[in-house]
Amino acid sequence: MTLGEAITMVLNRVGLDTTNADFKNEARNYINLTAAEIAALVDWWWLDRTTSFLTTDTLTVSGGSGTFVEGETITGGTSGKTAKVDGYSASPKEIYVYSPSGTFTATETLTGGTSGATTAFSSSAGTRVYKPIESAVGSWYSFYDQTNENPLVIIGPDQYDLLSGDYSDTGTVESVFVGGVDTTTGYPIIELWRVPDTTNETIRVRYRIAMTSWASGNDTSSFLKLGIPQVLEGALVYGATKLYLMEKGDHDGAMREASELARTVDLALRQNLHQQGNRTYPAAAPTTAPPFQIVVDSTLVTTS
Repeated sequence: MTLGEAITMVLNRVGLDTTNADFKNEARNYINLTAAEIAALVDWWWLDRTTSFLTTDTLTVSGGSGTFVEGETITGGTSGKTAKVDGYSASPKEIYVYSPSGTFTATETLTGGTSGATTAFSSSAGTRVYKPIESAVGSWYSFYDQTNENPLVIIGPDQYDLLSGDYSDTGTVESVFVGGVDTTTGYPIIELWRVPDTTNETIRVRYRIAMTSWASGNDTSSFLKLGIPQVLEGALVYGATKLYLMEKGDHDGAMREASELARTVDLALRQNLHQQGNRTYPAAAPTTAPPFQIVVDSTLVTTS
């Protein structure tokens, strides 16, 4: 089911014109609200994600023309040294590279082998700050240095500042600090301790996404593509219809939709329990409290 098809179903269930733009926008808003509420219910398996990023050097550059592209090789016009491009920033003007063949010469021209972009090299340093995830994140699970087979510790700001006051320590990465979000993109910023002294090492990240609102541009996308499993497609329709009927004052109809919403969410919750296969969980620690207590007041004796 696509988002647009779900909007049509909601409007049909409410009894509204399915071609009216205002009605469609309102239905989409209610679907977004329902998706956000469902996502917050439990630790859903379908919100879990895994990605990875490479350690890089940051080249500070200036001037030039064109845009460098990921994966291309840049070459120094004077030194002849090369490096692979992992990313490019126009402001500040920086190129993030790995596997350099040597040291570039100050002021020499760097040229992209694929893009043809050019710029003047100024300086190079290990990259401390990364932006590996282009989405909102609800929670973090783990960071793991796959190249060196070393789990990384997620630490808070106080500990991160104590480890390296000026953030200049270089060497093997041991810790990760989630430093907030980029003010332009809204995507999370990852800061490493220590600054990696080797490039092209793979850091794996496990995390949980945060639901983001869908716009009209998503109407042709399937819910599966948008990250919603099929078992919950009906829940989004029922939940959005419930909210729309409440707006229209049809409380009986809203209760009917709420019942269907609860039924489909319950099915999804049952499925969610089985997504970890035959994984088992430890029993709760035994309590030291007695199995029951006698409480006596002037009129009644009860057990609790």
